[in-house]
Amino acid sequence: MLEAIRERAQGWIAKVILVLITIPFALWGIDSYFSNGGKEAPAAKIDNSEISQRSFAKALKDQQEAMGGKVEEKALRQLVLDQLVNTQILTNAADKAGFAVLEPQVQAVLAGVDTFQENGQFSPARLEAWLKSRGMGHGELMALIGKDLLLKQVQIGYGEGALVAQSSAEQLAGLLAQQREVNEVIFAQEDFAKSVSVDDAAVAAEYAAHKEQYATPAQVRLKYLTLSQAAIGAAIQVSEAQARSYFEANASRFQEPEQRKASHILIKLDPGADAATRQAAKARAEKLLAEVKQAPSRFAELARQHSQDPVSGAQGGDLGTFTRDAMVKPFADAVFSMQPNEISGLVETQFGYHIIRLDGVVPGAKLGFEVVKGEIMQELKQQEAQRRFAEVAERFSNMVYEQADSLEPTAKEFALKLEESAWIGKGQAEPAMLGNARLLEQVFSEDSLKKRQNSEAIEVAPNTLVAARVLDYRPAGVRPLADVANEIRQLLKAQEAKKLALDAGNRALAAAQAGQVPVALSAPMTVSRMQPLNLPGAAIKAVFRADTAKLPVYTGVETAEGYRLYRINRVNAVAMQAPQVKQMRNDLRRMVAQEEMRAYLESMKAKAEIKLDPTALESKSE
Repeated sequence: MLEAIRERAQGWIAKVILVLITIPFALWGIDSYFSNGGKEAPAAKIDNSEISQRSFAKALKDQQEAMGGKVEEKALRQLVLDQLVNTQILTNAADKAGFAVLEPQVQAVLAGVDTFQENGQFSPARLEAWLKSRGMGHGELMALIGKDLLLKQVQIGYGEGALVAQSSAEQLAGLLAQQREVNEVIFAQEDFAKSVSVDDAAVAAEYAAHKEQYATPAQVRLKYLTLSQAAIGAAIQVSEAQARSYFEANASRFQEPEQRKASHILIKLDPGADAATRQAAKARAEKLLAEVKQAPSRFAELARQHSQDPVSGAQGGDLGTFTRDAMVKPFADAVFSMQPNEISGLVETQFGYHIIRLDGVVPGAKLGFEVVKGEIMQELKQQEAQRRFAEVAERFSNMVYEQADSLEPTAKEFALKLEESAWIGKGQAEPAMLGNARLLEQVFSEDSLKKRQNSEAIEVAPNTLVAARVLDYRPAGVRPLADVANEIRQLLKAQEAKKLALDAGNRALAAAQAGQVPVALSAPMTVSRMQPLNLPGAAIKAVFRADTAKLPVYTGVETAEGYRLYRINRVNAVAMQAPQVKQMRNDLRRMVAQEEMRAYLESMKAKAEIKLDPTALESKSE
């Protein structure tokens, strides 16, 4: 426990420790909450819910981009699918428990996003530009936020119930702040390597005993051409005159929609409510409507008293301004048919019964050319790149096939650079696109290996074609001893040096514990779990696990570079300030909540019927 806290709490004096570790599904962001379905088999099925292949592919792509593509694909595919499954399980549990999110809550979150603000106000134009840049619909974003809010209700439910005693926080704070003064002796394996000699017989014996470690897969070196839409697009220039012409021809696209400002009172009604419950809710709403009609000036007061929308109710029913498509259809139809200051009759939606007052109308306005010029130029550039790529892709594919004995005519025809790869094979390719499974199948075919013919033009990424031919081939086998002898010699030398370092360290520790003061002790260092200086983690653990009832005391530990011996001279108790202890208690409470959340998730997984599509986990680079 202490080590887990220490690792999360480096620099406690400078900043608050223990930032809440988000639950697993939160890592991937709310983009991954969608399951749009499709005709293909789902990537996963959880009870009666499905995670579509499209949702999985999108979440995988987003995460690959976020991590810079530096994670092995197959492992990342497993992680992403696990997170989507976790998210769906918790969503199902939230639905079953009766959690719900109201449309105004979603709208309030959307209106508060900094990205969509302009001059301190929500900007529909910014929202539309953001949606367009991601190929996302407004309804899709609203559903996404709703899902996120739903899951947050589950998290809050657990987080609010976790308890940590004040005495526990104080005790942990004292242990984390405690300082120990130590001296150190390092027995580095590199110092012992000088005395180690490895003969040829030992190298040969190691090679014979572990020959499988020196096996090599079949490999090829390639000459290849790449035709991509991205490269084509980089060379395209779009003039301001072209952008302005497009702007004028598509004026309706660049119109800010009309917005309306409204307030409402909501009497909540669950979708599955029985007839009696539904009638009671409607009767209550009708009574409130009569009060509002009798005294319209009391609308805000009645909203604060009776509205079951916790967000707008506290603000007198105020929903702010919104466009028609920001609200569910019955609500939007009512609001956009009203006159300012008009109060509606009862409006029924899936959330319940609404009493609406229209507070104002913000007419739509045409966006200026300068506002959307950049977006238009990028769109025109992309359109032209798509057109040119589609135009040349078929000719490129035909040419590499028809002139199969060389790539040079194709390179000349399309002004492409002929490139050469290093040795590549299954699961081993640089650049990574050359590890495409279809491309590898082609280049390891008989025609490619024996006849040295061009491969087909293979789409290795969206709108990216590669055609290749084999320059050299190396069949699967075992690297000869001569090639790996030096590598083995260095390995054996390092192993023997490490053994000598450990032996020397353990002897020195035994001698020190018997009363002999070690030579070459370092200058005293004062360390704590929160300020370990440059000591490795294993060393800090050893120092703070040592029994300090009688000082000085010696301890030692194996490390990556050899062995370290420590003499602990004194222990200093350090009291943390009250605000720090309070913050630690809060963060510990979050940790407890997090563990409870994980336990809850695991219990839900144990009860759920989960079926994964095994093909979804297959790395596409293999």
